[in-house]
Amino acid sequence: MYRDIEDLYSEYYQELYKYIYLMTLNKYDTEDILHNTFIKVMKGIKSFKGQSTIKTWLFSIAHNECINYFLQNKRNKAESADYACITIVVQDSMDKTMLKKEEVEIILRFIRAQKEPIRSLLILRLIDEEAFGTIANILNKTDVWCRVTFYRMKRKIIDLLAQE
Repeated sequence: MYRDIEDLYSEYYQELYKYIYLMTLNKYDTEDILHNTFIKVMKGIKSFKGQSTIKTWLFSIAHNECINYFLQNKRNKAESADYACITIVVQDSMDKTMLKKEEVEIILRFIRAQKEPIRSLLILRLIDEEAFGTIANILNKTDVWCRVTFYRMKRKIIDLLAQE
């Protein structure tokens, strides 16, 4: 076994919760999906081969659980959410742009309007600040696809903010 399940839970719970919450915008759905994610982790931890990082593996499971949940429940509605604790990085360099609450809400509405896997790409890059290689592994896409798609989406976000 890679590590004790309790250690994985303690170390990654908050990051996974944030990712799933941004996918669902519903704390009850988030808790259900997170619960299902950790059940799959407990069942599959012995078969984890280490071909990716444990974090990438966990996020892949969470991503697939989100997709399955939406397909089973045939809904993907946005509900009111608390965006106060969310930090978004629009610039790829060391220079992080501080955004106003209104701008964060505009960006999150834009992200929510995207279809999968673009929505996950934007959440993982803008909010979780994951590397493109990690995102590619989670989404089962190429590094190049992630970079090109992110650049195009980032241009749209910058243009959207400029219009406001």
